[in-house]
Amino acid sequence: MDRTSKFALGCWAIVIAFWIVSAFSVKRTRTRQPLPHRLLYLVFNAVAAVFLIGSERIIHWNRAILPHTVITGVLGDFLVLIGLFIAIWARATLGGNWSARVTLKEDHELIERGPYRLVRHPIYSGLLLMILGTAVLAGQMGAFIALVICFCGFWMKLRQEEVLLTKHLPGYSEYLRRTNALVPFVL
Repeated sequence: MDRTSKFALGCWAIVIAFWIVSAFSVKRTRTRQPLPHRLLYLVFNAVAAVFLIGSERIIHWNRAILPHTVITGVLGDFLVLIGLFIAIWARATLGGNWSARVTLKEDHELIERGPYRLVRHPIYSGLLLMILGTAVLAGQMGAFIALVICFCGFWMKLRQEEVLLTKHLPGYSEYLRRTNALVPFVL
């Protein structure tokens, strides 16, 4: 992460600030995932963060695998920006139904507009793009390992969400069948 651009860091600051501010306008929680499931997801995130921000001083085997060039700099910044746009668009579209935990909200509704027309979990898609862009900018193996760890953590969490929403939200199982999870037409 030593080579990450100020632009990318600014994008991360924006997404974090947006998440904090928008967390105050969510609906009340009706059902929440068990704490052990939540803790496992948080462990995934903590390990990924160490790999993503880890330099050769922290992870001794972490070596550069991408050269730091103008092309990788522009590509990394572009991926971070597109990911930021998707994540914020998805979070704003989800509105009061959002939660950091796997939850069912009071008066929870199925959202199928905006980015949710294309994928079921566009917030995760946007965040994964941001992590990919950050990994390209860092150019280190540990950053790409962080991307894989985050993908696994998001995949685990989205499966838990889908079980809960299929059980409680009318129409979710049909939405699940016709819409990909993270990447339109692919995954």
